[in-house]
Parts: sequence; C-alpha cells; structure tokens
Amino acid sequence: MKKLRITIGDPDGNTDTATGLTPDLGNALLDGIRGDRHVQAPQQATTFNDLTETLAQTSHLIQHLENFRKETIAAADRAGGPHADRKAIGIAAGMPRSRLYRILDEYGRPRDRKQASE
Repeated sequence: MKKLRITIGDPDGNTDTATGLTPDLGNALLDGIRGDRHVQAPQQATTFNDLTETLAQTSHLIQHLENFRKETIAAADRAGGPHADRKAIGIAAGMPRSRLYRILDEYGRPRDRKQASE
C-alpha cells in the first residue's frame, strides 16, 4: 500500500508536511475537513496488516483531535470570561451540556461561575 503525504499551507507560503499516511485515512481526513458526511469503509486497505495500520493511525488522530477539542473548549470558556456562552460552546463542540461541564471541570473551569467570581 502506497503512503500519502499531506501538505498544509497558508497564504504566506508557510507549509508543513506529514508523510506516511494511509490512503484511506487521508481520504477520510479530506472528506471530514470538507464537511462530506458520506463515510465509506476503507477502499484501498484490503489486507489485515493494512487495515490495522489504517485503524491505528485513525485512532491516534481521533485521540489527538479529542484532546485538541478539550483544550479549545477550555480556551473558549476562558476567553468569554464570566459570561462565556457555554450553550454556544457546547453546540460548536457537538456535545451535551453534561459532557461539556465534565470537560470544563477537568480544566478547572467552575460550573457555577457566580461562586467563582465572589
């Protein structure tokens, strides 16, 4: 199975490249970034080893993105100050309020902001 190289750049010409990406994960990543909701099973990985390699890379990426999402949730709550719109944060994060509050608690963000500001 040939591996992919992904390059991300900005308008100023700065780029960063990742190599060794399995083709099916690369395609799924691009589809996800583009907002395509049609998810397909792996098309290029057919052997057990190729499929488990794709699965391992996918799991690593999901864990990394989940941690990034948690950090972003906490940062949005801090940036909003005592009146941060937690409903909007939860909607943007695609999660119920109970899970949002568990994450905020992990980052030391109080559920009851009135007590914290006294």
